[in-house]
Amino acid sequence: MKNIKIGACDWALPGAGLYAVQIAAEVGLEALSLKIGLYENDYPITHERMQQIYLREQQKYGIEYCAIALNDFDNIPMHARENTPEYNIVWDLLKRAVPTAKALGVSVIQVPGFAESEVKSDEDLEYSAKAFRYLCDAAGEEGISVSSENLMTPQEFHRMKEAVDRDNFYLYFDSQNYNVFRNYDEREILEGLYPDMCSQIHVKDGEVMSGGLLGSGPSGFYKTISWLKEHGYEGHILLENYYDQLPLRNQGEDPYELLKEDIRLLREAVGM
Repeated sequence: MKNIKIGACDWALPGAGLYAVQIAAEVGLEALSLKIGLYENDYPITHERMQQIYLREQQKYGIEYCAIALNDFDNIPMHARENTPEYNIVWDLLKRAVPTAKALGVSVIQVPGFAESEVKSDEDLEYSAKAFRYLCDAAGEEGISVSSENLMTPQEFHRMKEAVDRDNFYLYFDSQNYNVFRNYDEREILEGLYPDMCSQIHVKDGEVMSGGLLGSGPSGFYKTISWLKEHGYEGHILLENYYDQLPLRNQGEDPYELLKEDIRLLREAVGM
C-alpha cells in the first residue's frame, strides 16, 4: 500500500492518553487521533492552555494530530431532543469542536455513533443530521472534514448521508466494530461504503472489542487489508486496540511490547 501513515487513537495507548504523544514517538508511530474529553472535565482539549501543551508536544516529538474524536457522544446522545439538559450539552460540544480542530491543525472531526448516540429511529436520524449539518458547515469553512463512525449498513448510512447533504461529510470505517457488534461482514461494508469513507480508518481485533492483536479475531483483519490494497486505499491507519486493558494485556507481560507487536503486524500487512 502506498501513502499510508500508521498512527493510533490516544485513548487506546497505555495510560489511556497520558503521555500519548511521547509514547507514539518512542514506538515509531506517525499520527494520533485525540479525544476531546468529557463534559465532566469541561472538555480539556478545548481550552487554549491545554492546546498549547499539545502543540509543544507536537513540536518536540513530530507527531501529526490527524483527528479529534468527539468521544463524549458515547455518553450523551447526539440526537438529544430540544428542551432537555442533554441537548444543551450536545450543542456546547458541537460549537467547541471546530475551533479545537483548527487550533491543533486537525483535518478530520470523528463523531462516534454508538451507545447513547446510536440512531434507532427516524427522529434520531433527523436530530443527528441537524447536528451534523451544523458541524459540517462550521468545519467546511476551515477545510475540515466530518466523519461518522457507526454500525449502519450501507443502506442506513446512505439515508444519513442524504439527510446531512454536505460534501465534507464521510464515513469513518473501523475494521472490527461491524463484526463484533453486529456480526456483519466487514468487506460487505467496504463494498457498499468505500466511496463514502474518509482517508482514515481504525484497526483492532479480538473476540471482544479491542481485545486481541491484529489478525487474532474473527473480523477478518487480513482480508480487510487485502481489500483495501486492491482498491488503492491511501491515508491513515490508526490502531485502536486496548493494550493495557483486559483481555489483551493478558497476552503479554508489557503493554508497550504488545503495542510494538501490533505495529509490526500492521506494517507487515500493508507492506511497509
